[in-house]
Amino acid sequence: MPLYVWLACGMYLMNGMATVALGSVLPVFIHHYQLSYMFGSDLVFAQFVGYLVGVPLSPVLVKTRGYPAAIAMAATATGIAEIAFGALPTVWWCIAMSFINGVGMALLQATISTSLVEWFPASRAVVMSRTEAAFGLGCVITPLLASWFIRVGIWRLDFFVVGALAVLLAMVTFMTPIVQPEHHRGPIDAPTAAVNIARRSEKWLLFALFMFAILVYVGVESCVNNFFPAIFANHLHLSASAASLSVSLFWISMVIGRMATGWVIRRLPYRPYLMLATGGTLVVILAISATRLAFVAYIEACATGIFMSGIYVVTLVFANHSFPEMTALVTRLVTFFAGIGGAIVPTVFGWLITRSSTVVAVLCLGAFAAILLITIITASAFTRSRSRLSKNAVG
Repeated sequence: MPLYVWLACGMYLMNGMATVALGSVLPVFIHHYQLSYMFGSDLVFAQFVGYLVGVPLSPVLVKTRGYPAAIAMAATATGIAEIAFGALPTVWWCIAMSFINGVGMALLQATISTSLVEWFPASRAVVMSRTEAAFGLGCVITPLLASWFIRVGIWRLDFFVVGALAVLLAMVTFMTPIVQPEHHRGPIDAPTAAVNIARRSEKWLLFALFMFAILVYVGVESCVNNFFPAIFANHLHLSASAASLSVSLFWISMVIGRMATGWVIRRLPYRPYLMLATGGTLVVILAISATRLAFVAYIEACATGIFMSGIYVVTLVFANHSFPEMTALVTRLVTFFAGIGGAIVPTVFGWLITRSSTVVAVLCLGAFAAILLITIITASAFTRSRSRLSKNAVG
């Protein structure tokens, strides 16, 4: 892989660790402050506001300071926020650090994903699946560490580890040459027919479908990241350390699935992949609500990770494929709507899990998964019809 792709994988690894750092220790974190899970929702919302700042900040910093500075600043912001979390500040400082964490993660993701999509047009899904696999690996490492830290009574160290890695990567960035490769090398994505849309109204409709799909998907994923331990603890009556293992299993499966995505997407076009993945996600989430055995629930957590592993990447690439003239805008807006979904859906879910039973909350999560499936089916049918019209017009 090019050196820049290796750096991107390292940054995504750190971003993954930062994404689940709070959720991995959320039960004990909430207990320390003697608050309800609504406090966790408040932190997620503050992170969402940070996303709103981080995404539009990306093109500004890249234009004025360049890619190395933008990426280093993003990693530094995340490092500061994570180290501050480990210091267990006051509630209001926690909310402020969650905001800074959101800025850093959104800035990093928007900057790196935009460059990868633009620089590797023939293998977007393959390259992005590698960075997302690194992200997933980060989401595996942190809960495993957190589970051990909780058992030995030093759970705050979970935040310090992530913060130190972020600062280290920020320093490495300034020593790494970041240049666009002149020639493409390596495997390419499976061919997907071009989408030809003439009417502006239809373009906006398809664009809205893709953005809404990203919003819902990231919302569901954020619920899993932050509330799987709480679901397993309350629904199956497990200890905090045992419940945190659910997130580790989910992300181990996500890593395996994302590594496989780089192979599958060379052979399977975007549409059937997305429909299979979203349909499987819905079935597994509904199954979790009816499960009473911890062993079965752990298997379902793994299945959830396998099905969800490639949805974000393939939806992002499919959207760019459908709007080839809007690559930078599409990629940054995907990050923007991902932030919205990562805030709204967990906020609703946190309210539900606080005020109703865990089963009802999981069923509502299944409802979000059903909405995602319907959105993907609609977008797939729309793009398929426009691809056929394009072929007929050429014929």
